[in-house]
Amino acid sequence: MKIKHLGLALLVSLSVVVGVPAQAPGNKAPAKSPADVASDAFYKIYNDKDAKLSQERFKQVIDSGIDFLTKYPTSGKANGVIRDVAYFGDSIRDKKLAAYRSAYVTQLKFEVVNARYKAGVTDDGKAALAALEAAAIDFETREAPSRDAVNGLREKLDALTTTPGSGRFLSDREKSYVEILTRGVSPAAGEAHLKKLLTHAEKSVAAMARTEMNIVEVRKAPYELKFTALDGKAVDVAALRGKVVALVFWSGSSEGTKTMLDQVKQAHSFFKKNVEVIGVALDKEADREKVTKFIKEQKINWPVHYDGQEAKTEWIGKLNVTKAPAIVLFDKKGMFVRNNQPANQLEGEFKRLAEAK
Repeated sequence: MKIKHLGLALLVSLSVVVGVPAQAPGNKAPAKSPADVASDAFYKIYNDKDAKLSQERFKQVIDSGIDFLTKYPTSGKANGVIRDVAYFGDSIRDKKLAAYRSAYVTQLKFEVVNARYKAGVTDDGKAALAALEAAAIDFETREAPSRDAVNGLREKLDALTTTPGSGRFLSDREKSYVEILTRGVSPAAGEAHLKKLLTHAEKSVAAMARTEMNIVEVRKAPYELKFTALDGKAVDVAALRGKVVALVFWSGSSEGTKTMLDQVKQAHSFFKKNVEVIGVALDKEADREKVTKFIKEQKINWPVHYDGQEAKTEWIGKLNVTKAPAIVLFDKKGMFVRNNQPANQLEGEFKRLAEAK
């Protein structure tokens, strides 16, 4: 036993001498993949709050994003990098600097075209860059919506669809296009395009369309939901018209639930007269006792829906909620607002909806 202890002491001493931190057996952090390292490098530049706004700053962000996409176009992080590079102009909030937003996207499109025709770029890399170009035009269309702009974006997306290797990017791009149609043209136009996408050859696009159609249907009329709460009381959302309603989905076994509940309680404490909170426990039937205990421990005083089916209940699926934690908001008229409300922004949203006429 003494020999083992001496060996461990020597190992710790040696690791201090050579500058390598000692790690307990089995606790070694997994090595990052090259794609993860490249992603970290991009976001270090992207999130640099001390960087001054300039053409050079734009070039650093664009070059870093393009470098990632050409080297790791099949990474699961590629779509996120595309969105962040394309919409970097959104970080320029000062109205006096509005010209910089336009200048950025102009520079981005120029750099993307140059990158696509460089030697050595793979087909997957070219597809990622084509998706980035489409996302840049998406941003432009949002900045200055017009029929010509929407048509131009559609042409770019149609070209992307025929690009080899573009399948992994189409769902993200089409979903954004539907949002532009819905807000910039009409909800009917957005719905019509979603119906076309239901039969799309790319399965991920068709699946996205089916999911988005759920929300289209929910938006058409004031929300209806009746159930018997865990405490035996009847709940009818229709009877709550005139108040903002927050459906708060949680699970005692999910990370982030306690933090979310604390934030909900804090926000609700300021708007008890105008806001009703309804809890929805997404736990298994076998965990019924745990759910009851969790409610007591967290001092949850709202009515709680619990049927032991986790997120498999039909009405939950139609709100596009697949796991906890999640918050779905309805306005005072019972109309759907959103199904992905951040808990840390809930107070401001409660205030906005409660004061709306």
